[in-house]
Amino acid sequence: MRIATHRQPRRPAENVIAMINVVFLLLVFFLISARIAPPLPVEVELPTAEGGEVSGSPDTIVIGPDGTLHFAGVTGAEATARLADTDVPLTLRVDRGLDGAAFARALRDISAVSDAPLDLIVEP
Repeated sequence: MRIATHRQPRRPAENVIAMINVVFLLLVFFLISARIAPPLPVEVELPTAEGGEVSGSPDTIVIGPDGTLHFAGVTGAEATARLADTDVPLTLRVDRGLDGAAFARALRDISAVSDAPLDLIVEP
């Protein structure tokens, strides 16, 4: 007596080239559509801190080691004047070597023209 064996039909080989093309197109799309952050106007060494939340915003105020305020591509009093037009949360990057009195003056100048919340960026 002969017993019939039923073989499972072979699944056709999947073509991964189409999936690779889709992944590549998505990668190109996200690279092109991503907002690239502009470089900081001055190089600063961030102070260190422990704990806290990591946050940030695209609008960054940079205070260099000499106490000069940089914002939106301008410096000094012009930068302070531009802060008056901003109502979104701001990120503050301050050089580690900045004097405490100069930092307090900068905060006073910023708070005099803007009520926007500030996030201070530090190294973890």
